[in-house]
Amino acid sequence: MQFTVISHACLYIEHLNTRLLIDPWLLGSCYWRSWWNYPEPVKELVDSIKPTHIYITHLHWDHYHGPSLRKFEKYQPTIIFPKHFNNRMVNDCKKGFKFKKIYEVDHGKQLKIGNNFSITSYQFNPLVIDSSLVVEADDINIFNANDSKVFGLSFKQILNKHKKFDFVLRSHSSASPTPHCIKGSNPENSYRSPRNYANEFAAFGKASQGKYIIPFASSHFYLHPDTEKYNKFYSNPKFVKEIFDKDNKGTQKCILMASGSKWSKEKGFKIIEHDYSLLDQHVEKAILENKDKLNKQLKKEKISTLNEVSFRKYYNRFLQSINFPFNFNFKFGFLINEKKSQRNFICIIDGTKKSTYVIRIDKESEIYKYQLSFVIKTSANIFNDCNSKMMHNTFSASKLLEIFLISKNSKKNLAKYFALIDFYENDCLPYFKLFSKRNIRIIIRRWREIIDIIYYIYLIKLKKREIADLYN
Repeated sequence: MQFTVISHACLYIEHLNTRLLIDPWLLGSCYWRSWWNYPEPVKELVDSIKPTHIYITHLHWDHYHGPSLRKFEKYQPTIIFPKHFNNRMVNDCKKGFKFKKIYEVDHGKQLKIGNNFSITSYQFNPLVIDSSLVVEADDINIFNANDSKVFGLSFKQILNKHKKFDFVLRSHSSASPTPHCIKGSNPENSYRSPRNYANEFAAFGKASQGKYIIPFASSHFYLHPDTEKYNKFYSNPKFVKEIFDKDNKGTQKCILMASGSKWSKEKGFKIIEHDYSLLDQHVEKAILENKDKLNKQLKKEKISTLNEVSFRKYYNRFLQSINFPFNFNFKFGFLINEKKSQRNFICIIDGTKKSTYVIRIDKESEIYKYQLSFVIKTSANIFNDCNSKMMHNTFSASKLLEIFLISKNSKKNLAKYFALIDFYENDCLPYFKLFSKRNIRIIIRRWREIIDIIYYIYLIKLKKREIADLYN
């Protein structure tokens, strides 16, 4: 048995004739040329992958990446998704790819995929599709928590069922646009700084009791001109290891595994060294190497014009899907600049009146005239894509946006909007969709999350404790 870290959040596990690939993003970029793998997997490594099974943890493009998945259509692997409230991941797979074997796995249910090779999927976070995966192969246990920030009773369910882990992999950063994309914010002074994420990773790793703890699913950098500035907040795996080692007094070890690094039962670790301190130089080099691709994206943004029909169609449906007990009694807008015509528009969504309208403005400063709670600024090209293809739940991760907080309750309303848009695009709105036979069975299997949410609100929102305290 052996496993190889392929890229940002992609893991390849091989045992006998079974080859499991998890979250393949290994080609090019994602999020409109904003995110790029760091370091980029070498071509020989990518070409060596021939999966019999592919598991996808959730919908975000750095995990569910179209160009990477198409590379493996010729092998016809079994595609496995977590069985969530929606059918979107499965439906998108059927529409966009040529895979013939597509399977959904229940929360907490073990699935045998080969000789002495099984997986167990654990979903977490009721608002969005997210999951972790426990892999048991050749008597080695791997807990790939990935982006799933599982805690509380849901975390204990995993630990109690599997008893021991040889390897634990988990992210140490966030794709959230807040606070980074809020105009005037300083992420270093927020509770979501790189140090906070490192502390959270260390607390999770210690609580997992895994033998080897591996920083994972956080190694990408930004090459788009509008997001390159966020590289200064890169969550350096070396720094994460330093925090872990400082707090760890036991036998656990934090191991850095850059792209191409592997472990096998016969030979142990084979580590590919990477100097993360050279990030700035690597960014400059990557921008030059990918200049044509970046320029092509910038050209799209330059010539695109606002599709008002698409905007109205999307947001009118969204507003109609929101009913009691969800409260949406505020207005917000999108500031769209048409670079070709040099025209500015505010696309307004009025939650109280359940209406949408577009206003042309001369200057950006005019956004403060319309009693809006907040305004999100982005390009016409990206906005059109989000509206026509229902991509708003992945849009915020791109960081190709700027958020203007205007009203007294703007932070609260912004968080509510992001939650509702995830809920909507994951087939959970209107809320009566949750009460199908399929979804009731899912809710029953995931009852622990209800208690976990209450605990989170008490500890983090009311007691103002740090996220890392969830694991103490």
